[in-house]
Amino acid sequence: MSNVSVKLDESTHQRLKELASREGITPHALMVQAIASELDDIELRQGFIERARLAQERAEAGGPVYEGPAYAAYLRERVRSALVRDKATVRRPKPTTLLALKTTRKAKA
Repeated sequence: MSNVSVKLDESTHQRLKELASREGITPHALMVQAIASELDDIELRQGFIERARLAQERAEAGGPVYEGPAYAAYLRERVRSALVRDKATVRRPKPTTLLALKTTRKAKA
């Protein structure tokens, strides 16, 4: 294991000691947990951003996309029907492309 030195201002150090004591662990253990938790959060956020970038690239390359309000209505109906244990009455919207969506929006304007 590696040793790392962290300089904390007095108020942060006091908070660390108090919170660690309330948790029944050492300040060192709390710092290790906090660092691991923050690293997990950063990795999750970076993964989300990478998946979003790839999805945007696929959409811009002509991959399938859904018109937002229509898909939102579909999802609301699915949730409603699941809650009341009923059959959904709205069909899943058909996928389209970004180019087709842009063309449709220009025609409506």
